[in-house]
Amino acid sequence: LNAGRSTVMTGGKMSIMSGEGTATSSGHVTILSSNSGASGTSGKLVFSSGITTSGNSGSVYIGTGAATAGAAGSVVVSVGSGTSGSQGVMKLSSGRSSVATGGLISVASGEGTATSSGSILITSSNVGASGGSGKLVFSSGTAVGGNSGALCLSSGSSTAGSGGAVLVTVGSGTSGSGGIMSVASSRSTVHSGGAVQILSGEGTATSSGRISLFTSNSGTSGGSGLLVFSSGSTCAGNSGGMSVGSGIATGGRGGAVCITSGSGTSGASSCILVSAGRSVGMTGGAITYMTGEGTATSSGMVSISTANGGTAGPSGRLVFSSGSAKSGNSGCVSFGSGISTVGRGGSVQISVGSGTSGASGQLCVAAGRSTLMTGGKLTMTSGEGTTTSSGCIQIISANVGDVGSSGRLVFSSGSALAGNSGKVWLGSGAASVGSGGCVSISVGSGTSASGKSLSIIAGRSTVATGGLISISNGEGTATSSGTIILTSSNAGIAGSSGALRFSSGSALTGNSGGMVLATGA
Repeated sequence: LNAGRSTVMTGGKMSIMSGEGTATSSGHVTILSSNSGASGTSGKLVFSSGITTSGNSGSVYIGTGAATAGAAGSVVVSVGSGTSGSQGVMKLSSGRSSVATGGLISVASGEGTATSSGSILITSSNVGASGGSGKLVFSSGTAVGGNSGALCLSSGSSTAGSGGAVLVTVGSGTSGSGGIMSVASSRSTVHSGGAVQILSGEGTATSSGRISLFTSNSGTSGGSGLLVFSSGSTCAGNSGGMSVGSGIATGGRGGAVCITSGSGTSGASSCILVSAGRSVGMTGGAITYMTGEGTATSSGMVSISTANGGTAGPSGRLVFSSGSAKSGNSGCVSFGSGISTVGRGGSVQISVGSGTSGASGQLCVAAGRSTLMTGGKLTMTSGEGTTTSSGCIQIISANVGDVGSSGRLVFSSGSALAGNSGKVWLGSGAASVGSGGCVSISVGSGTSASGKSLSIIAGRSTVATGGLISISNGEGTATSSGTIILTSSNAGIAGSSGALRFSSGSALTGNSGGMVLATGA
């Protein structure tokens, strides 16, 4: 069946049209090849426009007609079923070009001028009794000299409503682990690999959208899934950094960053571990906690605290410690406030919390122990005053309550097994222009019973002479030396003033000690 040929004009048109039904449906047009015989296949159907030598080849249209009072008819293209081997392929391919961009394939649903537009559904068929359902592959082609094509999955914009959601999910199953969802950017053999960006929607008038990354709840047994945020390993360079932070705010404050472990009802709760990188050849990585800068007022506070204890048990302890060392010194621990150029340096306070049961907790400051050399030194120094006085050092026990006595103060060197025990010095510093500061040792006053004693006792020896007590006034290199006054206090309205007694001790086998009162030479 051929239409007429023309050498100068368009060739003849061929139309196959069913009969019109003025009251009911029009007739069918059926084009099919006959069934095959006992062997062989049924004949193929080819719908194609002819080839051209200098212009475009003709288009091929397959479609249903418009309906003015009903729905337009469907267009169905399907591959027949079979009972042997893999079934026939359905292929949709646009035109190839040797000099320009290849042809476009556009799949668009029907427009709904008054309501929603039609859906586009691309699915593989359900699986039979065995095997898996067919996979769906959305991919751009490979490229030899340029970039491969991009792949975009998105919903359209909306002028009066919200943009449609985009959902990528893995189907559920009843056997084995659930299927994996993998999002991976491209690999490069000569440059940096491709980036993966997850960005929420912009809110031009209000807040931008939220990004939630979480694992699903666990079932009746087992734990919820693990979340891993990590940069990849490297062979010759540095591994990638990882930044967790909130954005900058120009009219408000920066958003908070919270890292918490979940609560539980059984066993000890899980830990939060912050660990810097390990190095086999250099110093390990640093961990820095820094508050936000306040350019006009105070900077932020760093608060490290354990949670309150429950109905039973104490609150958790805080440990600030450097690690142990095998061949060098262990690391220092420094507590200090920053320098102030206009105001004063901030205070440093270390205190033990109060309690209502038993003796309160201790505050212990101990220098390092050494098995081969002298132990560590403990130094307490007040702040320097470059133009006025330096700061004072106060060591006092707290006031007593309704009953009991205030805590005692003990200044003592440690005991010694083979050498001398350490000295105790109480003194004021030298003054180059003024006078040296006073040293006062006094016993507090009381309102009940006798006042307490002040005892100065030299050291006892079991094999040699006991220790000497020497009271010497200050030297006056240009004038008189200082006075030594030993007096008892004045008596009250009743009684007498205290006695003064100067005496040497008794002796068992030798002479008791002499007593000498004399003036200098």
